[in-house]
Amino acid sequence: MQPPVTRERERLFALILTQHRRWGSVLMPYMLERMPGREYYSLNEALSPFPNSVILSGLDNEEREAVRLVNEYSDRNLHKLFSKHRNVKEFMENVTDRDFEELIKPFIESRICQCLKIALHEGVPLFHQRTKITSLHPEDSLTINRAEAQPVFRFNRSPGSTSYSLVIESDGRPVNLRHPSVEILSNKPCVIRIDHVIRFVADIEGTKIKPFLARDRIMIPEAAVEKYFSTFVLQVINNHQVTGTGFTLKDAVAEKKAFLTIERTVTGMPAAILRFRYDKLEVWLHDEMQHFTSFRNDGGQFTFLRKERDHAWEKGCVAVLDEAGLFSEDGIHFVTAGTREEDEDSLYDLIETVSYNRKRLEGAGLIIRTGSLDRKYSLDRPEISISHQVINDWFDLKAIVTIGAFSIPFTRFRRHILEGKREYLLPDGTVALLPEEWFARYRGLFELGRERDEKMMLHKQHFGILSEVVSGEECDTCARLENLVMPDKLRLLPAPRGLRTELRPYQQEGFSWLHFLQSNNLGGCLADDMGLGKTLQTLALLLWNREQMQARRDAARARDAVRENRDEQQLSLFSRNMPPATSLIIVPASLCHNWHNEIERFTPSLRTLIHYGPARHRSASYFTAYDIIISSYHTVRQDIEIFTQLNFFYVVLDESQHIKNPSSHLYRSVMRLRADNRLVLTGTPVENSLTDLWTQLNFVNPGLLGTLAFFRREFARPIERNNEEAKENRLRKIIQPFIMRRTKEMVVRELPPVTEQVVYCDMADEQAVIYEREKSAVRNTILENIESLGIEKSAIVVLQGLMRLRQLANHPVMTDDSYTGESGKFDTVTHNIESVISEGHRILIFSSFVKHLELFPAWLERRGIGYTMLTGSTRERGKVIGTFRNDPGIKVFLISLKAGGVGLNLTEADYVFILDPWWNPASEIQALSRAHRIGQEKRVFVHRYISGNTIEEKIQRLQEKKTKLAGTFVDANNPLGDLGVNEMLEILN
Repeated sequence: MQPPVTRERERLFALILTQHRRWGSVLMPYMLERMPGREYYSLNEALSPFPNSVILSGLDNEEREAVRLVNEYSDRNLHKLFSKHRNVKEFMENVTDRDFEELIKPFIESRICQCLKIALHEGVPLFHQRTKITSLHPEDSLTINRAEAQPVFRFNRSPGSTSYSLVIESDGRPVNLRHPSVEILSNKPCVIRIDHVIRFVADIEGTKIKPFLARDRIMIPEAAVEKYFSTFVLQVINNHQVTGTGFTLKDAVAEKKAFLTIERTVTGMPAAILRFRYDKLEVWLHDEMQHFTSFRNDGGQFTFLRKERDHAWEKGCVAVLDEAGLFSEDGIHFVTAGTREEDEDSLYDLIETVSYNRKRLEGAGLIIRTGSLDRKYSLDRPEISISHQVINDWFDLKAIVTIGAFSIPFTRFRRHILEGKREYLLPDGTVALLPEEWFARYRGLFELGRERDEKMMLHKQHFGILSEVVSGEECDTCARLENLVMPDKLRLLPAPRGLRTELRPYQQEGFSWLHFLQSNNLGGCLADDMGLGKTLQTLALLLWNREQMQARRDAARARDAVRENRDEQQLSLFSRNMPPATSLIIVPASLCHNWHNEIERFTPSLRTLIHYGPARHRSASYFTAYDIIISSYHTVRQDIEIFTQLNFFYVVLDESQHIKNPSSHLYRSVMRLRADNRLVLTGTPVENSLTDLWTQLNFVNPGLLGTLAFFRREFARPIERNNEEAKENRLRKIIQPFIMRRTKEMVVRELPPVTEQVVYCDMADEQAVIYEREKSAVRNTILENIESLGIEKSAIVVLQGLMRLRQLANHPVMTDDSYTGESGKFDTVTHNIESVISEGHRILIFSSFVKHLELFPAWLERRGIGYTMLTGSTRERGKVIGTFRNDPGIKVFLISLKAGGVGLNLTEADYVFILDPWWNPASEIQALSRAHRIGQEKRVFVHRYISGNTIEEKIQRLQEKKTKLAGTFVDANNPLGDLGVNEMLEILN
């Protein structure tokens, strides 16, 4: 026996057309239910005005939207929107016919239309509830015709009789407006129901259909016929299909024009206004008029001349504006993106956009003009043509700007470009708008170029600026000099024959890069990491030049030897034409012997003189017997009058940050030196501020970055104070060709990695009490000085106070010899020394305080740990360094940061302890580099010791906060700017 078949009841969401007691026909949402075996549905639950949230959650988005729309015209919501009565009942009883027709009915009908469109597109069932019965049968269902019905107006005029009738055609057939079930569900847009079918009627309001629901035609009184035809019929012909008799309807083509007028709206917003003109009639894009019709009565003969509107042409004009970057929400006011009311930049942007796209817009038939603006703007786009030639080390540029019929030398725009003025007054009184991109593109040309005879002269070192102005194809020199920023594409020179070592690939690249600069009469900055061989690359360059000069001399002598009776004369001429052979290398005093040793080691054929010390020669002529003169910065400053008597082949500054102060006597002295070529070497081109960079690059390439005042105004202040990225990028592009910067990680794979660790130390109890007491005293002293003397004059007091706190954070005995307590940092450091030594390692210990270092020898001696010490007062520096290098029993090297910052190569150690932080991290990085250099085969571990809750933590954060500036331009390691008094005070907070 088969089991019985069970079927679940069917539930369905539907919209029901029903009668409201006051508003007439409305749609209501319902859940319908049909039991198994039945053909009809039952009304299960109304979803208005209080829809069940559980049921709503089961509907799809479109069905929920229909429920929302219906509930917008619930009695409660209509009362809320359109009445001031206390409750819904009073509202319903007192609503006037006028309020209903003008306010409420249009509101309801718009929502009914939206619901019908949802039903049409989403297939939501529709039913017509004829009475209050709760069941709906198949014959109660409604359908919506997808195609809009079209109205056809018919006017028949004959002697003594004129009538007007209206036919609604659906699917090509007229519908019966006299059907007993016809009703108008919406006036605008027009929606009608005839029996079971709902239709949208195009381009007509329901009020025009309503008279014909009761009669076939309307008779027009004879006295009103002419006025009726010249007004109502004329309007109907403009927008609808018309048939009839007793009049003539002719079609013609109108002359059409499109106008785009730049003006300000009533709110002050700049906009391009789009108008269309057909013959003499102007229309807007969204005007509903379909035709332009005129009426004429010739002795009783009525004639209509109809001209069709060209919507496709109008939309084409809008499309062209859109492609040009002009946008509109209303089809009338076209603006650029980001336009703001009464904004000058928005007006400029609009004019520039129209000017740039003028040919395209006019090609599409748009007539462009300016309207109500403060001044008459030229819509001719400025065009610039630039030609150039290379004269010695200069680019000679001739640039002409063409604006309409005017040709103007570009030099006349200098003030506008530099001051950012976009408006340029033309001879005819109109105002030309300079393109926005000109100010970025040509600013550098006017800032760093020279004006002469309506031409621009630009030094070859500014080829990067010229390459922005002309393409590489147009400037062979620019294209060639671009290799400076792509050194891997340079032709590599062979190492000099006399070089006593093999250059690493990156060193050969650096040596070739330096020579490429030299061959183009340009100077450079070799800014490799410490330990990568800047000295060796420089010596290779000098030796290569020495060998080339010697080869040329030998060749000249060989040629001259065969010329009888002319030997002496020719050799004399040759000698006078040879470049100078002597180069000057200026270094910190502690590196004089280091350079001499490197020369002896790698380039012994170069004749070298150390010009240093009280016994030094005072005659410039004495220098010419040498290839290289090594001298210290201090000595050169003292003997500048001697050095300026010679023209050197090269002047090389090692650790060139020594000249970073542009107002110093040292900087002014080295700038007086004469040389064919200039080169600076430094691992930290920027120590304190960007001015450091200016001084060094101005030495190698005078004028590269303009005057100091210009550099500070245009680059240093905007970058350091405001972090202006555009300025950073511009500065980087100028300097990049002249700075070569390689880090250890970039070029030396065999160098072991560095492991860095910050070790925080707790102060001893007694130490902490002393520190806090002193910190309060220092703060009070600083505040009192600021109050009485001002911030600027209190700087020295601030620094003294901070210095005292730093010493206390290390060990109180540094400020009080009678202190017998403990130091947390000292205990931590000594414990770590014992641990590291026990594992067989060697340590470099750095401090900026000699007094701090002097605390350790007694402790080391008590534990039998071998050590040596290097400070500024150490006399036999080389012996001390040699002791550590050569004696494995010496496990600890105590070094003051000042004495050990340069000139050391201590790869024997693999641990570096930095005992106290300071504002400038470059000194710490230099300390690290003592051990982490070429030849190191071990991992290097760096410990930085910080006393917790002290000034040292603030210093550490200050370092981290300001370690960006140099890396932005040369990827250096020390970007700290000058420390201001306010920053010092902040450290005490």
